[in-house]
Amino acid sequence: MTRVAFVATTALAAIPLFAGVRIQMENTDLATNKTSTQQILLDSTRLRVDADANTSVMFLTDGGKNRMVMLDKKTNEYREMDEQMMNQLGQTMQGAMAQLETQLKNMPPEQRKMVEQMMKGKMPQAAQAPRTVYTAKGSGTVNGFSCTKYEGLQGAEKVAEVCAAQPAQIKITPSDFQVFEKMKQFTSGIQNAMANSPFGANLRSSMTEPGFEGFPVQRVTFRDGKAADRMELKSVTTAALSDADFSVGGAKKVDMPIPGGSQGKQR
Repeated sequence: MTRVAFVATTALAAIPLFAGVRIQMENTDLATNKTSTQQILLDSTRLRVDADANTSVMFLTDGGKNRMVMLDKKTNEYREMDEQMMNQLGQTMQGAMAQLETQLKNMPPEQRKMVEQMMKGKMPQAAQAPRTVYTAKGSGTVNGFSCTKYEGLQGAEKVAEVCAAQPAQIKITPSDFQVFEKMKQFTSGIQNAMANSPFGANLRSSMTEPGFEGFPVQRVTFRDGKAADRMELKSVTTAALSDADFSVGGAKKVDMPIPGGSQGKQR
């Protein structure tokens, strides 16, 4: 072994490695055939989603400190939100939604209708959206993953096609998803704020009533009867992850501005 190889091997041996999972996703705009990739890294205490070349979102629970980190590689800055800030945001959202609900109730019917139309597509509607009902349509295979096909309908309108695989079929164990349960608890303040508001009807439906069993290895979304977007699971592999995989590197921290709270400054 050469001296360089020896030094490199020794250095790697000194880096703590953790058993984890690497998930590769691909999203396609079917109108333009433009594709984008997404990488997800996770172990029992940490999660990182690389949404694109410039944006990463991490949920970290190591060291007993739960926090959400948003990294902007383009500006070389990151923002961090801890549990106290997350709870404060949930309380602010709950108060704002209650105030908006009161204002809408006191508006004349025509004015209220106009405001609701303006909000359409920008936030969940006060009226609960039709529930998507999924029906099994046989078996299929996507990128080597065996899955069950489902058709999603809202009333008579087709809105989705899903092929869902059981965790064992994509070689994922329940322990691999422990961090998702921790993240659910971390964001419970915002979820409760939404759930206690009539504006949270759509959120409750999408989060708690998926309507099919398994992990979606392919999902095609339909709009106005046409296939619009396709999401596919490309690969799931075990990976030896290190602290560097969940690091912000030399990025500068920028305090997270919380509505109704203090506005942060760069550090």
